[in-house]
Amino acid sequence: MDLKIVIAGLGGEGIIFMTRVLVEGLYRCGQPVISTETHGMAMRGGSVISQIKVGDYRSPLIRYREADLLVVTAVEEAQRTLPYLKEGGIIFKNTPQRGAHCIDASGIALRIGNPRGGNLVLLGYVLAHLAPAISLEPFLEVTEELTPERFLTGNLKALQEGWQKASQANKGEDKGEGDQAARDN
Repeated sequence: MDLKIVIAGLGGEGIIFMTRVLVEGLYRCGQPVISTETHGMAMRGGSVISQIKVGDYRSPLIRYREADLLVVTAVEEAQRTLPYLKEGGIIFKNTPQRGAHCIDASGIALRIGNPRGGNLVLLGYVLAHLAPAISLEPFLEVTEELTPERFLTGNLKALQEGWQKASQANKGEDKGEGDQAARDN
């Protein structure tokens, strides 16, 4: 797998946790992976950006117009980080708005009783789009290892919900919370 991924959001949305789960899970899938984060004013709700490269790379930094995937937990960050996305790249957005590769991850997290789990719903959604090159199991294992006990059940459920929403959208079974483009094709 050769992939450049930028994850962007706001401080407190779990971007660093999401990145740790993604990187460690990819490593367990046998993929060479490196990453870096830019925290900015994360403690005050400022921008947080992670850059992940999967493949034979020596530096984790991704230049403008090089990212294959842009994953944004906050819609306001989508516009700011869009220059990273290469032509033909895919942007995954946490938003209640319908559109290609959009999912109401925050809404789903609320519905399943994990209001802070939108990041993991979104991550599960993105991961399902990488199947069959990867499976969900290594990411569930990493989530289990990194999550404090009191959040464990909710975090595992969030990751699984995101994966299932992408799978349902690809089969045309989605109920409006996931990828509209997959249903239209």
